[in-house]
Amino acid sequence: MNARAVLFSGPGLVEIGGAEVPEPSPGELLVEAAYSCISPGTELRCLAGQQPGQVDWPYVPGYAMAGRVVAAGDGTTTPIGAAVLCRGTSRSSRPRLWGGHISHAVVPEAAVFRLPANLPLLDAPVAILAAVAYHGVRISRPQPHEKVAVIGLGAIGQLSARIHALTGATVVAADLSPERVDVARKAGIEALVPTGPLEDAFRPRFPDGADVVVDATGAPAVFRQAISLAKGVPWGSTATLGARVLVQGSYPAEFPVPYQAAFEKELAIYIPRNAPAADIQAVLDLMARGRLSVDGVVTEVSPPEDAPSIYAELRGGKGQIITAAFRWQP
Repeated sequence: MNARAVLFSGPGLVEIGGAEVPEPSPGELLVEAAYSCISPGTELRCLAGQQPGQVDWPYVPGYAMAGRVVAAGDGTTTPIGAAVLCRGTSRSSRPRLWGGHISHAVVPEAAVFRLPANLPLLDAPVAILAAVAYHGVRISRPQPHEKVAVIGLGAIGQLSARIHALTGATVVAADLSPERVDVARKAGIEALVPTGPLEDAFRPRFPDGADVVVDATGAPAVFRQAISLAKGVPWGSTATLGARVLVQGSYPAEFPVPYQAAFEKELAIYIPRNAPAADIQAVLDLMARGRLSVDGVVTEVSPPEDAPSIYAELRGGKGQIITAAFRWQP
């Protein structure tokens, strides 16, 4: 069948085009998309041609789609009409870098997640972004008595702050955008707009530094400040768990690490990869139980025909959009 798709057709170039998606083979489902959600950091890196594993232009980007099953191959058990979440189409006539921004996706049944009945289809794709943040929280292992500083309140930063807060840790977040800070505050996160060095901004709340620092900015200059913000392990201490710096921003391939500052504090620097299926399922469960809200993270819902202007605004970096979702059905 002929599907509509968002296409990255060259560095900085976005268009809408067609892509042939085959009928599902045994063990596969055909999913009609309701919404797909942009992962800004990763997709802007893809759009710039800087993503490892980049495929030939034009290709279908995106890795977070929710919709309903409209056809099923032999040997499957998911009913027609079931609401599901997936990363994108596994096969199409177009190259794919995950293939999530497309109107129809053929997906192995084992790669879809059945959605809880109480979870809106618009919220569901955000679960994959939230799972990236959840994976980082699992790695950083915050304790209830610890202090967590989250720098950058884009989509991943917003979600990281909320998930860290579920552990009982004290969470304070910061962003230069008052609008993004307001979104975090509405979600119950203490947040601030720094007017100087981050260490000064956080000092009233974390005078000894933070046990966990989440850098969700992708800005090398901010990473240096994240190191400064982390609590140091006293010399001679027998502590086995010092401060952790969690790199959750979408960085360029290389960036400098202030070795001496990290060495003197005996920091652990974690750089999480993608979220495995278990993390996505855990996030869906948290959302279904009402423990994790993604309210305010999607700040723009548009038809896919608006994709060129949406990505242009994201590239402009003015902070008006936290993330956007494409609405595939009228």
